[in-house]
Amino acid sequence: MTKLILAFHLLLISTFFGATPSESTTSASEIAICHSISEESTALLKDAPNDPTKIYSMPLLAKTAKGAVMLSWTEKDAQGMVSFCVAFSKDNGKTFSEKKTIYSGTGIGNSRMMRAKVLSKKDGSFVAVFANRGEAAAASSGRGGGRSSNLVYCVSKDGAATWTAPQPVDSDPKQGIVRGFFDAVVMSNDEIAVTYLKDVANSTKHEERDLRLVVSKNGVMQPEKLIDPVVCDCCPINLFVDAQGALNVVYRDNNNDIRDMAKMVSTDNAETFSKSQILHNDGWKIMGCPHSGAVSSINEKGALISWFSGAESEKGIRLATQDGKKLLVINDPSAKNQALVGGAQASVLLWEQNKAEDGLSQIAFRKINNDKVSETAWVEESLNGTNAVGLAVGNQLLVAYEVKQANGKNSLKVSTVPF
Repeated sequence: MTKLILAFHLLLISTFFGATPSESTTSASEIAICHSISEESTALLKDAPNDPTKIYSMPLLAKTAKGAVMLSWTEKDAQGMVSFCVAFSKDNGKTFSEKKTIYSGTGIGNSRMMRAKVLSKKDGSFVAVFANRGEAAAASSGRGGGRSSNLVYCVSKDGAATWTAPQPVDSDPKQGIVRGFFDAVVMSNDEIAVTYLKDVANSTKHEERDLRLVVSKNGVMQPEKLIDPVVCDCCPINLFVDAQGALNVVYRDNNNDIRDMAKMVSTDNAETFSKSQILHNDGWKIMGCPHSGAVSSINEKGALISWFSGAESEKGIRLATQDGKKLLVINDPSAKNQALVGGAQASVLLWEQNKAEDGLSQIAFRKINNDKVSETAWVEESLNGTNAVGLAVGNQLLVAYEVKQANGKNSLKVSTVPF
């Protein structure tokens, strides 16, 4: 018992002082809760993983319908088994509960192109949506996954303690095709909407996909709808419900190889949609897919949208209002992987960028308030941070991200920034 107490105190001390691991410990993968601004120590997850053989990926922060903070991620072991996990905090991110495993399998996908999501409904249930190739497909396809991907969902009605087995989002039984680059959201009627790109039947092109939508009715996924037949084939979709309750679909269009962002809006919970409109005329012509989508955030004052454009006149990460009014372009060539966070008073744009000439990335951010954008600031102790997401909680911003490790087995970290 004495040895356990001593080990726990040593772990808290290293977390408190933000110690840089030595060469002998750089492979350690852990989920730690760190207050890099206030220098306060907080508890780790009750079963905080510290396994150098695992890879931890793509954290996502959200609030539940009851106001708790929800953190989800995937972890992959040395045998290739991937577990989709979730944990909750009732004290605004200071401590988290023991993790719950939603599903484990060798075919789970989770990346910037297809980020696994856990959605919290007003009725108290949770819905997890993620890409899953299935065990047989994952074992036979080799590295890269091949041209096959399904979208599935699991449901929990007991506070995430237990989950149903994965069921397909798309009821079309055809296999061996790609359904992916998706996003999912809870609509204003407490039903789920999932948009994704799907291989076009009988296409003679290497990659040709159209934009599909599935919504739930009384918790059951309905047959898919085709909502745009010609889009950019490999760029992730973004969904958000705005302050008026309208469902917004943001995606990269393809008009004679002009790959600008477009938007469609539904005011009747995805029964009908407005005509597709280009969000902002970047005029980016590229003979191929950029593999880059949009991110968004909402607050009481409206929505913000951010995306990358390689247009020669103004290359970089854009930030614009819901109506397409451009607020900012980040043109540093190392800037990438942005995320948006909505708050009651302001929003925050997060991204990763090389802060110095050493080529090491850190997490940068700017605050946006009434179309006014602050200067760039940095999340302290976020060296080698990547794939950051955030959540506004009171007067602080929680930022969750991966930390790159020399052996490729990334760890996860949560930092706190005054908001």
